[in-house]
Amino acid sequence: MPLSHSLNVIFGAAAVSGAGVRRDRRRLLVLFLLPTLVMAIVGFAMGGYSSASFEVGLVDRANTSESRALAAALVSNERYQIRDYTNEERLKLAVFRGRMNAGILIPPGWHGDQNLVVYLSSASAGAAIMRAGINTELSRMARGGQPFEIPIRYPAGGHAGVPRLGFAYTAPANLVLFVMVTGFVSALTILQLRESGISRRLLAAPRRTWELLAMLAIAPAQQMIAQAVFMIVAARFFFGIHWGDTLGLVLITAAVTSLGVAIVLLMGTVFRTRQQATALGPWIAVSIGMLGGCMWPLEIVPPFMKTLARLSPASWAMNAYLGLIFDHATFSEIAPDIAMVFAFAAVIATAGIVRLRPQLSR
Repeated sequence: MPLSHSLNVIFGAAAVSGAGVRRDRRRLLVLFLLPTLVMAIVGFAMGGYSSASFEVGLVDRANTSESRALAAALVSNERYQIRDYTNEERLKLAVFRGRMNAGILIPPGWHGDQNLVVYLSSASAGAAIMRAGINTELSRMARGGQPFEIPIRYPAGGHAGVPRLGFAYTAPANLVLFVMVTGFVSALTILQLRESGISRRLLAAPRRTWELLAMLAIAPAQQMIAQAVFMIVAARFFFGIHWGDTLGLVLITAAVTSLGVAIVLLMGTVFRTRQQATALGPWIAVSIGMLGGCMWPLEIVPPFMKTLARLSPASWAMNAYLGLIFDHATFSEIAPDIAMVFAFAAVIATAGIVRLRPQLSR
């Protein structure tokens, strides 16, 4: 059978699948609207549009040389964005509502030898970092020394420097997470073929194995590609995310999409019913995402958790995306991470293909 005929069959299957998705409004909402909403909500909670720095409210009731020196030191630190307040209640409310990462109240008559009132949100991932930074400035003032740089190092001993927060973190995190969720849920396609008996008729047809696999993979693949591209464009235009090196972005996104397709092939043979796929699939994807840093930065987890995270393909994908966005890495610098994601996809896809044919023939 000529290759052109095989390709026509595969492209025809893709067209039919795409038309079906476009008619399913609920599916479109899950693919495009839900990830964007989650990206926006979590992104605002983690700092929103701000740069990789903390917003600190300051009420200076002392107006002494020492209080002004403290304020100047905080202003000069790239990790902090200082906003002056005149009312303590408004400051506390801003911290409580998440508009400020912290609030500092300098009491009257403060000359550097008294305690400061510091408001921190217990829900903020940067509370401990903020407390350490303020203590550093007070210690420097007490010693009468010059400003010095103390890099922030997290328990896992990884990234040093300003924390990775805001939309710049949640955009790639949700891209990786929701592509995996789509992969687990799209296993429904294979389950439907098995339950309807169509898979046995497909196997009996004069088609080569690769053609059947391509027809099974093309529908979820085009959904994941559309989903990933939409999230990249939405993050760029609505949230101002600069994704960095174009070649690196294309290849890591291709690797993540390949991972999603591999998950479809494997989980279509693992799940026994469509109910299992819809009920368990998203939770498994979220668990893998949590382990890989899609919910919180791996820099803040204990060392053993960061070591364990290497077992999750999401961690390698996140390393690549964060390197592009925060560190302005080039393709060559993130190539090992891209290779690892492709390796995970290859292993998972191979396992799925080995299990697929006997499963479809039942």
